[in-house]
Amino acid sequence: MPDVVRDIAAIIGAALVGSAALSGVALWLFKLFGEKWLGAKFSERLEAFKHDQQLEIEHLRFEINKRLDRTIKLHQREFEVLPRAWSLLAESYNSVRSLTSAFQSYPDVDRMTHAHLEEFPSESPLKNWQKDELKSADDKNKSYQDAIF
Repeated sequence: MPDVVRDIAAIIGAALVGSAALSGVALWLFKLFGEKWLGAKFSERLEAFKHDQQLEIEHLRFEINKRLDRTIKLHQREFEVLPRAWSLLAESYNSVRSLTSAFQSYPDVDRMTHAHLEEFPSESPLKNWQKDELKSADDKNKSYQDAIF
């Protein structure tokens, strides 16, 4: 029986040594290929992340440029439109002014008597030299209208 136990112990020992050696080799292979596989996966994910970041940066640059172009075009259009708008406004103001000035009434200075002509300018807001010009003018109505404007 001692031979049988020794044989069984030898078989068990050989199995343990063989399994330990096999486990060691498997662990070494896993470590060797596992590091390469993990490094490859990490590099692949890092590259994908960098690519996504680059796409996002390009998208943001495009949006910024698009908005900047809109702003530049808006300002350019403003510089084209504003002078035209001001000229149209001035033109319309002058048209309305000339149209409404016809409806204004003025005293008929040409038909005033000499006494009335002496008193009328003294009550008006004209300056003294304008009053003198009004008294000596040939067309007193035109002279008065020019003076009050």
